[in-house]
Amino acid sequence: MTIAEKYKSIVKEFGSHTALAFLSDDHYKKISYDQLNAYRRRLADRWHNFGWVKGEKLALMLPNSPEWIISDLSAATLGIIIVPIHTTYNSEYIKKIISHSDSKYLVIHRNYFDKHRAIIEELNLARIIVVGDSQDLTGDHVHSWPILDEDKKLSRLPQNISGDDIHTIVYTSGTTGDPKGVMLSHKNFIFDTEAAKRNVNITHKDRFFSFLPLSHAFERTAGYYASIFSGSSIYFARSKESIIDDIKKAKPTIINSVPRIFEKIYGKVFDKIDTASNFKKKIFFKGLQLAVLKRKKNLGFFKYILWLFLDFIALKKVRAVLGGRLRMAISGGASLDLKMMRFFENLGIKIIEGYGLTETSPIIAVNSPDNSRPGTVGHAVDCNNVVINKDKEILVRGTNVMKGYYKSEELTREAVDEKGWLHTGDLGFIDRDGFISIIGRAKDVIVLSTGKNIFPESIENILNESRYISQSMIYGDNHTHISALIVPNFEQLKKWCIKHNLKFDLDDERIIHFYEDKLNQRLKDHAKVEQINHFKLLPEEFSQENGFLTPTLKLKRYKILKKYN
Repeated sequence: MTIAEKYKSIVKEFGSHTALAFLSDDHYKKISYDQLNAYRRRLADRWHNFGWVKGEKLALMLPNSPEWIISDLSAATLGIIIVPIHTTYNSEYIKKIISHSDSKYLVIHRNYFDKHRAIIEELNLARIIVVGDSQDLTGDHVHSWPILDEDKKLSRLPQNISGDDIHTIVYTSGTTGDPKGVMLSHKNFIFDTEAAKRNVNITHKDRFFSFLPLSHAFERTAGYYASIFSGSSIYFARSKESIIDDIKKAKPTIINSVPRIFEKIYGKVFDKIDTASNFKKKIFFKGLQLAVLKRKKNLGFFKYILWLFLDFIALKKVRAVLGGRLRMAISGGASLDLKMMRFFENLGIKIIEGYGLTETSPIIAVNSPDNSRPGTVGHAVDCNNVVINKDKEILVRGTNVMKGYYKSEELTREAVDEKGWLHTGDLGFIDRDGFISIIGRAKDVIVLSTGKNIFPESIENILNESRYISQSMIYGDNHTHISALIVPNFEQLKKWCIKHNLKFDLDDERIIHFYEDKLNQRLKDHAKVEQINHFKLLPEEFSQENGFLTPTLKLKRYKILKKYN
């Protein structure tokens, strides 16, 4: 079965249900499964008449939008291979990906076309389709996104596409070195999505909120395929800057996110509590206290009535920040602090952690809402097997494992052994109940000159819990002690400076001593080798724009060290 065939089977059952929704004039406009199916077929017909054929590559550089989904489904209909490009990539990276993938065609939003026009014109693409206002563009090979509402006679399309055919080449975001083109088939995605759904219950009544990039495999599988293969709805955010406003309008039941988002929401909630009156603070914390008892099913009748009242006047307002209907959030990319998980669970929002790689379509394991173990990434989904080798590395084999790296048999052999086991590069263990825990990336392990191994991510997570620390990075290879690069929470630090009549200056000794105390407090229960010996306060956040974060918000450690160490 192909992705297009799978979609068509869903349309038969949920045709009139909302498939996609996008904001226009401050209101969500809806596209039903029947409408989306018609758009899929009409765009595929247009591309077929252009002469596009199975196996050709189509680069896709769009924000999360109906056009992204329609393009993907139309490509799946024709057997065209989608090459998604992160919208945050610079021109040289875009050129590298389009050239390496042998993409003949490009679908791109007008904003990115204008930004990268010089490079795009160098690439000699056969056709470019521009989404957005493009009437002023010239050239026989440049076309506007077509009007797909017109009903017209359609051509007969080829039927020679199978589930084993490659549907996409996803270039890994690359925390080190050049990205690699991961080849994933229709079957890879379908088997992985259906297996994940057996761990996480999703129904046609669910509404997903989409803001992580669809160009990344996590959102594509967990936020797009998981939704449309369930008859659910996808509501798009306009941009990362508008998430908080958009989510209130969308009122989703499920979001896929990364820990950074929850950390920011958690921090903002407690910032407001800090400035609230003592009476409001008492109400909020009493409500949380009763919510804990409720979660543990330890509320008596009168306390339950009190909880209902306090939940209505206090806790409900926090849920409203996330739309008010959210029942579940799926977190990937890095581990989430247990304290934050419990906080959201006390509000009635279950956060479950999962684990995966682009090379595994991408879901390897995920907790179930009814059977989760905080601090782990859950059980392996049943389309793959997971084992731990003698070096503590996680190995995966199954129907979700990639076909290989595009144009690189050598890299493929390095990643997948002769028995079909993918070597993930992640270190971890599996407990007696089958829950998988991740220790860290093998390549990120810090080896001190004393021979001690330090896993930086766990220390960084603890430091980032501080309201005064926005981000951190631990380093120290071949040194006797570890050091840290600290990005302050500038908003909180400025408030602290005002309170203590200090000028905001990261070189001020009093500020440095303040952070030294914070680091020592956070790590007071850790071993001596895990104490910070030296640290530096940085004047800017790690971001995708400055090249220090991948599109999934992982640290590009080598780049950060190169600039700041």
